[in-house]
Amino acid sequence: MTPSLAWVALAAIILFWAVGAYNRLVRLRSDVVKAFSALDSVLAVQPALIQATLPAALPPDVLPDGSLAQWSRLSSAGEQYARSLANARSRPLDPEAISALCAAQSVLDDVWQIPTQPGSDPQAGLMDGLRARLARLADQAAGLREAFDASVFAYNTAVGQFPAMLLARIWGFKPAGLIQPRNPEQNGE
Repeated sequence: MTPSLAWVALAAIILFWAVGAYNRLVRLRSDVVKAFSALDSVLAVQPALIQATLPAALPPDVLPDGSLAQWSRLSSAGEQYARSLANARSRPLDPEAISALCAAQSVLDDVWQIPTQPGSDPQAGLMDGLRARLARLADQAAGLREAFDASVFAYNTAVGQFPAMLLARIWGFKPAGLIQPRNPEQNGE
């Protein structure tokens, strides 16, 4: 075999490997987007459910009295969550967008878990019903969160493996953000 033929063969092997590595990264990135899309279909129900359940007496621009304070907090947290979800929906591979979504989910969880004082809100039963529905949605989303995190982990692993990481940098593939469990008990810690 002549040296020039050996170089051509080596170049062909590197080219085919690079095309294969690129296709793998594109497939894994697509898996992350698909996993987020499935998760998004469940997460998008939360802000819509909150808005549909808000009492009609809640003024949009005025701070409510003590009996409606929790509804006001829930409305604000729901709006923040909806904006964070829209941002993450447009950039599901962006770690900052996913982190902001997790923070908004945490704020929303904190707000709707505040117990209502008996007799303080005439619509406390409505709040309790909303809590139950949101808890069911969180249960539905748990498996989808795990699937999203698994696809992100596979993608991040591929982006970080040598020598594919060199090509990932050239082609602009960057690690994606994981959705962290909200409670340490969920992670078995």
